[in-house]
Amino acid sequence: MAEAEEILGESLEKPSFVKGFSFGEFRGDLLPPYPDFSRYDDLESRVERLREFAEHAIDPVQIDREANIPDSVIRGLGEMGVLGACLPRWAGGHELTQVEYCRLLEVLGGRCASTALFVNAHHSIGPRAIVLFGTRQQQEKYLPKLASGEWISAFALTEPEAGSDAANVQTRAEPTPDGKFYVIRGEKRWITNGSIASVLTLMARTPLPDGEGTAITAFIVTPDMP
Repeated sequence: MAEAEEILGESLEKPSFVKGFSFGEFRGDLLPPYPDFSRYDDLESRVERLREFAEHAIDPVQIDREANIPDSVIRGLGEMGVLGACLPRWAGGHELTQVEYCRLLEVLGGRCASTALFVNAHHSIGPRAIVLFGTRQQQEKYLPKLASGEWISAFALTEPEAGSDAANVQTRAEPTPDGKFYVIRGEKRWITNGSIASVLTLMARTPLPDGEGTAITAFIVTPDMP
């Protein structure tokens, strides 16, 4: 308790459910109501199709033993729309809400945690920067194939000295003399889907325009880049 008070102060000036635990308080009144899934059209039919697929096509013991998710599983998840669940409809996605998407992950995680992690890395963090900040040209190039599962994505942030401490990224991207390209130098570790990804969102430090200091920049990287 003393450590919590040292970090958070002696009282809860702004009530928070999570912060309340540090003070020995359970503020159930701050929790949102449990989702009413009946509001979502076709959600339960999606869930049942995925549950049936998972039970018959996903072998969690084999996946963990071989450290590999079979191509047939990836292809099946793509055909069912799971790999593009929340991506834009124009790109072949389904624009599901986070509630609907989490319901699908709940089913996958109940069968095979490794497959659920694969899907979440591919779908949630891999293409998110492209969806939010990519140019239209970038979105049209990458999102349709990511939504279908033809391409798999990954999020390359973690390094030997950076992960939870995201601000400590040491990988550097230096512009070439003509200013047309960047040369990226560094080391990444524990990148989920990294070995099979066709598209990676990679974080690296770039020099600021005034030459004073650096900033962390997101790059779209593909394995065929020199």
